Amino acid sequence: MWNTAARGLWRSAKGGFMPTMAAISPHFTPAEVAIGVDLALAEAVNSGITTVHNWAHNVRSPAHADAKIAAMVRSGVRGRFAYGYAQDVGKDQPMNLDHLSTIARRRPSNLVSIGICARGPDRSSPPVWQAEWDVARRLGLPISTHMASDPKSAASGGIAALAAREGLGADVQLVHLTAASRADMDRVAQAGSPVSISPWTELEVGYGVPPIADMIAAGLLLGLSVDNMVLAGQADMFSVMRLSTDLARGLSRNQLLMKDMTALRWATIDGARSLGLGQQVGALTPGMRADIIAVRVDALNTAPAADLPSLLPHAARPDNVSLVLIDGVVHKRDGQLVRVDLPAIRARASASVAKIRSAAAI
Repeated sequence: MWNTAARGLWRSAKGGFMPTMAAISPHFTPAEVAIGVDLALAEAVNSGITTVHNWAHNVRSPAHADAKIAAMVRSGVRGRFAYGYAQDVGKDQPMNLDHLSTIARRRPSNLVSIGICARGPDRSSPPVWQAEWDVARRLGLPISTHMASDPKSAASGGIAALAAREGLGADVQLVHLTAASRADMDRVAQAGSPVSISPWTELEVGYGVPPIADMIAAGLLLGLSVDNMVLAGQADMFSVMRLSTDLARGLSRNQLLMKDMTALRWATIDGARSLGLGQQVGALTPGMRADIIAVRVDALNTAPAADLPSLLPHAARPDNVSLVLIDGVVHKRDGQLVRVDLPAIRARASASVAKIRSAAAI
């Protein structure tokens, strides 16, 4: 969320996504990251996303973390703030565990909880990731980490290293697994670690084609992610569902490999379960919190609606979302956001990214 104002800036004179992010990330002040979160949350709600996972992997100071958390609380959107590290921190340097311990003592709000996003075995040294795991578990915080994103990472044996140290489990969400072997997937499934995939950005950044059919066969608990707007361009969970089903069917050459309802579950109840929120949200069930969206079925692209489980992943778009409730509070009504000043957010975001590009000489 922190880099949302840099939408589409996935390459520059500095190179592709990684070099470009390395060039601009040091120039994000606490105010700049808060603007990114404001913009991301507004787009999420507009798209019908009621729960977010703020993967804050550019926490450059305690003030940066505090600014992002404040933006989330202000928004009234449900979600987790995953405390992370600065983009340019060394592999042998942990995140700010002292500040993490401080903010973990009190939940920011009824809707916002705290977790960590760690570099894990693939992107940090053993003493670092082990210390971060130990602190997170002592504090009772859920962990999320990129794993086996590409062949080089997968070959390094990070998943086996986690398993050997009992570093997997329901409290440890693994992101991507694009290049994971079937043996590693089986290991993850046996340990009960949920997996989050973001097929659009995994393709766009060059990780490869997510092996969704193998993930299904392994019995992994899957949730779907937009990832970041720098790569994805838009927060459209409908298109993420569509791509996920189509990749699974195309790669397996089996149109009946999975049902459309499966993708809908990945975007709702299974996504909630992957964040440990399956008892609160993700299904229209008595006792759940009232996080509800309504999608028009009389629009040009949705009518006639013969089969709703197929309509949502294959025809619906964010502009078809007419109503969004989060914890019973209306955030979008009659297709219009009601709790944000969109012109102000757009103006602030435009000024922010212009300032950052200038500072980074991009």
